[in-house]
Amino acid sequence: MRKNILNIFAMTGVTLVVLSLVALCYKASFLCLDTVFQALGVNALIYFGVYIINKFEIPYFLLETTIKLIYSIGLILVLGMIFGWYSSLSVTVLTIMSLAILLICTFLDTLSINGEINEINQLIQDK
Repeated sequence: MRKNILNIFAMTGVTLVVLSLVALCYKASFLCLDTVFQALGVNALIYFGVYIINKFEIPYFLLETTIKLIYSIGLILVLGMIFGWYSSLSVTVLTIMSLAILLICTFLDTLSINGEINEINQLIQDK
């Protein structure tokens, strides 16, 4: 549970950094505080949905990844309408931003898994 919460906060941190970079490109001077909590909520929903998708143990990696991407981006686009994000971002920019965030988080997950594998291998070698 602790790792899940840490991953959600890490994903939110990545989201805020990417959002800040996009805001700089648009010459924005501030980031609304409610956006931080909206991003946290969206990331928690994405993480929960991906957790549920993983429970199905889909044997085809490409199909599973496609389902996760469709779920994540679909959720972001729907919640973007609800939260009014389209007043400052286009659908295209929001989609590209979402893909970038998901790619960065996948890369960070891969690094974490590699670290765990190395730690397990080291423990096996020590025995």
